[in-house]
Amino acid sequence: MKRLLALLVTLLMLLPAAMAESTPYYIDGGNADRVHLRVAPTTQSDSMGLYYTGTDVILFDVQGEWTGVLVGSEVGYIMSEYLTADQPAQAGPWYIVDNPQSTWVNLRMSPSMDAPIALCPDNGTSVRVLGETADGWSYVDCQGVKGYMMTSLLSEVAEAGTETTILGSTADFYYIHQYMAPNGQSICFTAWEDNVYLTFRDVNFDGIEDIVVDTVAGANNLFSEFFVYDRASGEYIRVVSDGTEERWCNYKLYPEHDLVATYTNSGNAGLLHVWNLYRWEGNKLKLIRSAVSDEWSEEIFEGQTYTNIIHGDILHITVRDHTQAYDESILWELIIPREDAEYRDVFTEEMEALWQGIK
Repeated sequence: MKRLLALLVTLLMLLPAAMAESTPYYIDGGNADRVHLRVAPTTQSDSMGLYYTGTDVILFDVQGEWTGVLVGSEVGYIMSEYLTADQPAQAGPWYIVDNPQSTWVNLRMSPSMDAPIALCPDNGTSVRVLGETADGWSYVDCQGVKGYMMTSLLSEVAEAGTETTILGSTADFYYIHQYMAPNGQSICFTAWEDNVYLTFRDVNFDGIEDIVVDTVAGANNLFSEFFVYDRASGEYIRVVSDGTEERWCNYKLYPEHDLVATYTNSGNAGLLHVWNLYRWEGNKLKLIRSAVSDEWSEEIFEGQTYTNIIHGDILHITVRDHTQAYDESILWELIIPREDAEYRDVFTEEMEALWQGIK
């Protein structure tokens, strides 16, 4: 059996990379966060280890109830019901490198002291455990590189809660909060309140839960900050838009369109408002559409005198496509007396224009 498994490993290593990438599968244990990788396609065979939901595998031998897989450098069998083409959230816990005999640990390409070394991460480095072999090794993701570390040289990170520590305050009286993330990373942000609501949501639709913090709450608007998990670095990154936007007002997620919408109530019972639609570009949000309802302003030039007159009784509603040049970006525009807007369904028209061609 060992010679057969060794041959299968060799053959799998020779598979074209395009084939492996075009057919990704993942472990999904359902109610169980880990499943057995077994030597043979039977529950009576020895377990080679336990692997967490969300860990990727390569399929090579589908036998109905069982499927042969390559996970890391290990070849074995997993029950077919625990494999899916839809990537689930990663259930593996976070650990940190903790070698009492040195300042680093070797990340090896297979679970053996003789295996080639892929990385030498320092003590304190965060790694995500994807599985644990039966002979004392952990299969981990270290800053986007997968390999094996001795389990005895890893320390589990305390389970993250949602409590923050207040470090101080800014000159404009915002509290400075510190939060210890699930990977052991210290995240700092400012908020108007000393008590903040922190939760986990997959805001960028990649199957991994991100950190969302509600930082400023008003009568009509709630502003939140996003910290998305970056697979490559193993760190949480604050989300920005065009390098500036950091707080997202009354956000709503549209995973079916890969979009995040925000809505700001600017007053007058919502007659004055701003809608923005953002699309993910890496770890940033790119503004693609906006709908602005504001009081109409009129510019008047008399000789060298410039006057800007704001008509509080007239609404100016504009929908723009921010992927186009500014002069060509207007998709829909309306100037209408406020009293007419209250009786005419103009905001339905506004929303239809905002979402035109998207949904």
